[in-house]
Amino acid sequence: MAKFIFTYGTEGQPFYGGWTEIEAPNRQAAYAAFKAFHPAKPNGCLPFCECYTEEQFAASGMNDEKGNFGQHCHERICLTRELTGGGR
Repeated sequence: MAKFIFTYGTEGQPFYGGWTEIEAPNRQAAYAAFKAFHPAKPNGCLPFCECYTEEQFAASGMNDEKGNFGQHCHERICLTRELTGGGR
C-alpha cells in the first residue's frame, strides 16, 4: 500500500507543523481518509498545506531532525480491507 504525507502550516489546520501519514491504495483514497478525520473548511478546502508521495516527501527534507516547523508525524491513518469469505 502506498503512503501519502499531508503536511501542515502554522495556522488554521488540525496541527501546528508536522504531518499526517496515510497508507492507502491511491491518492484519491488518501484524500477521502484525510477528509473523514479532518473535514473541509467552510470554503471547501481541506485543512493541510501539501500532499506528498513517500518519495516526494523524502526529497523535501522535512523528514529530517528539524521536521516541518519543528514538528514531526502527528498521526497515522491506515486503510485496510479484509475479505472474510462468503459473498462476492
